[in-house]
Amino acid sequence: MNDAITISSERDHKVFIHATEGHFVTASSHINYYVGTSDIKHNHNVSVDAAMLMAEYYVVRDIAVDTVLCFYETQALGAYLAHELSRPSMLSPNPPADIYVLGPEYDAVGNMIFRDNLIKMISGKRVLVLISCITSGQTVDRAIESVGYYGGTVVGISAAFSATKEINGIEVNSIFTEKDLPDYKVYDKHHCPLCKSNVPVSAIANGHGYSKLY
Repeated sequence: MNDAITISSERDHKVFIHATEGHFVTASSHINYYVGTSDIKHNHNVSVDAAMLMAEYYVVRDIAVDTVLCFYETQALGAYLAHELSRPSMLSPNPPADIYVLGPEYDAVGNMIFRDNLIKMISGKRVLVLISCITSGQTVDRAIESVGYYGGTVVGISAAFSATKEINGIEVNSIFTEKDLPDYKVYDKHHCPLCKSNVPVSAIANGHGYSKLY
């Protein structure tokens, strides 16, 4: 596993990610780079600037949002994003007065659930799914399905980094894409060329981080 490189956004150099080359295993695929978004999620100054970049997409397109559904420790980023979306501007003089920010809960078999006291924040609401990184898009696809079970509608998908342009017909709004990391590859876990070449697995990765194997 190589040392991490830093990649800054062309729109705001103060917003950045880290990319580490290696052989990483996720729940649904294998990847040759781990994309680190810890600063966007946990550094106040970076998170605020990242939220401004994300919010622009929805303001320009006049997409109203009632709820920001946050995955993998993005609640702080979600709160800043909600703040930006609820501020009046020339393009959006009358934004939603209240925007909810919440994270999902899972039952014992992995189904996404919302407790009775939170259903009002999903049912009948226009939901924005916020996630740190998107590789295959399976997590977001399940989120869209689950929101629908509770009577909500996903109107937007935002990510710090995404290897996918759209999921379930919804365009992904991401700060960083494969254009920022052109060597980034996502492999089917059953047809991984790194495995076939006997490249050792560097770490197990998910939206929270990675755990080294050697």
